[in-house]
Amino acid sequence: MTDFDKDIHQVNDGFFHKIFDNPINARDFLEKVLPPALKMRIDFSTITVENTRYVSNEFGKGFSDIVVKALFNTAENTKKTLVMYFIIEHKTEGRVEIFLQILKYMVFEWEKDYNSNKPPRLIIPVVFYNGSDRWKVPLCFSDQFDIDTDLKQFILDFRYVLFDTNHWNYKEESNRDLRENVHLFSTMVLMKLAYKNDLESIREIFQFWDERGFPNNNDLLHLFMRYICSTQDVMPDKLEKILEESKINGGEIMPTLAQRWKNEGKEEFMQTEAPKMIKLGEKRGEKRGEKKGKMKVAYELYKRGVDLELIIETTGLSGKEISIIASNRVEYNANSKSKEK
Repeated sequence: MTDFDKDIHQVNDGFFHKIFDNPINARDFLEKVLPPALKMRIDFSTITVENTRYVSNEFGKGFSDIVVKALFNTAENTKKTLVMYFIIEHKTEGRVEIFLQILKYMVFEWEKDYNSNKPPRLIIPVVFYNGSDRWKVPLCFSDQFDIDTDLKQFILDFRYVLFDTNHWNYKEESNRDLRENVHLFSTMVLMKLAYKNDLESIREIFQFWDERGFPNNNDLLHLFMRYICSTQDVMPDKLEKILEESKINGGEIMPTLAQRWKNEGKEEFMQTEAPKMIKLGEKRGEKRGEKKGKMKVAYELYKRGVDLELIIETTGLSGKEISIIASNRVEYNANSKSKEK
């Protein structure tokens, strides 16, 4: 995994947790992705998100992302209910280690149950995947083994539910109910677009917000804007312009994005946003050249009043090169805009 891929994974993972830690969002997501035979057994009104994170030294991170608990019917036409647990795992890469990660969580929970003299709980894994390539890992644990059916009956097996954003067409009519949850729907669409430089779809999201009256929470809107800037090849000021071009009256909803981010401190900006801009420029700017991508970033940093030494340290450009960019900022800006059109 490259440094760029690691950064994108961290951005995606943090964004995922912010949204899916909300029980309403977790409920609506499960209602969308679970197979019908399973959905009909679950009492979705009982869904809660467990405040648990289990850390695995082998994986270097938590081996359970979102843990959801709900009541379910043990069989059709019966009122007997039990507790079912869902672990919703977010992934940006399809790797067979997912089986070990899920299994470790299951064993961890079953050991607690056995130590408490309780029957092992029912756990169903769900994988939310928004990587750049389609998911290729088998859905069943036993499918990793090249053996016949007679042998498979003697080995451990379990299956996870997969939601692959690459296969999901968010414009289909089947998503009508999901669109009622504006926050969740927007999150799923933006995560689908994370590896695609698709500003037209971003404009569609803004239009969707205008229709549904979404931007009434500055902090949440700020989170969405940061995510878009971190995953799309677009600078904050251009993104703000796209927002203003929509029917949404941004002036009444939030302070200017660039100003708000500047107020959060140049140091934080240099530690987080600037390196992401550099990596995005290098990754997405191969067609126009690495140096041009860095020059664009240097210009954006200069506009924000970042010190010359910090711009040099961040971009790797020379002081002379940055001085030329600064002295010809109007001409450079015009050329940049003309290229983006």
